[in-house]
Amino acid sequence: MARKAILITPKDAKEEELLHELIKRMGLAGRTLTEEEIEDAGLSYAMAKVDRTKLANKERVLRKLKG
Repeated sequence: MARKAILITPKDAKEEELLHELIKRMGLAGRTLTEEEIEDAGLSYAMAKVDRTKLANKERVLRKLKG
């Protein structure tokens, strides 16, 4: 069975501490993500959802890179 994760964003520090305590009491594994890890997860999600059926025009891409 594939493992899944739940991402929860607390509204303030008090709620964050409550969630950490709840996770600890339930015996679950959990940790706080860094800003960089959050950005990486968002980028990974966007890359997984991108439309891969369309190809970019080579000349247009080269023009963008040059200028």
